[in-house]
Amino acid sequence: MAQDRSEYQKKYYQDHKKELQEYFRKKYLKERKERLTKAHNWYILHREEILAKLKTKSLAFTGHAHAIWNAIRKYAKQWKLPITPWDEFKLWTIDDPIYNELFEAWKESGYIDNFSPVVMRGVKKNGFVIENLKWDVKSKYSWWNEDSTIFKEIEENLDKQQKEHNQRSKEWRKKIREEWKAKRKGK
Repeated sequence: MAQDRSEYQKKYYQDHKKELQEYFRKKYLKERKERLTKAHNWYILHREEILAKLKTKSLAFTGHAHAIWNAIRKYAKQWKLPITPWDEFKLWTIDDPIYNELFEAWKESGYIDNFSPVVMRGVKKNGFVIENLKWDVKSKYSWWNEDSTIFKEIEENLDKQQKEHNQRSKEWRKKIREEWKAKRKGK
């Protein structure tokens, strides 16, 4: 009975496992330096390309930039303003040292919302074109700064106080109702 190729290879590997492992270990040790040197030289030649690809593949980096672009795309459409296409926006973002610096600071802060990089327009009516855009931090703009956080805290406190007041009112009304019912029964 003839064996097919894969069955033969499995059987051969099982029968000669130790010899094969030893052979490939020796081959690896012998060629290791040459392979590492070749890989190192290739890396030196293509370093910028490799780093650029890694940066563009980083989900956090391009994910954040894409989220920003989606937001400005929505406003550009709503306000009928010109906008830079995603590919150009991404390349501008990757090459911009200010964005890189702001993004790293935001990352080191543990992604605190107020340190998030945002893109701002220089002249509002010129739209979202690269020449009109600049990167900055969210907290520098009044609608995102600590004031909004304070406002939210005050709003929550007022809601809490109102709920407490309503609860006391319910208890007070219940007490008055019971006194009134007691007086009616007493008549």
